[in-house]
Amino acid sequence: MTALRDEFLSEEHLDLANPSQAELYAWWDLWLRQVQATNDLDAHLYSHGVFVTEPPMSAPRDDA
Repeated sequence: MTALRDEFLSEEHLDLANPSQAELYAWWDLWLRQVQATNDLDAHLYSHGVFVTEPPMSAPRDDA
């Protein structure tokens, strides 16, 4: 029986353990842009391990 193989990808594309420095920088840049795009949505969200909490939003103060 022959092993199934994705013929659309080259051996170079399938070698995920040895990316070039340019490929690492490209993936890092993509990840960073995706994470930064959600800054406004999760500004008050903090997580540690499996616990996720969102602090209550304080009401605006009226010091007039």
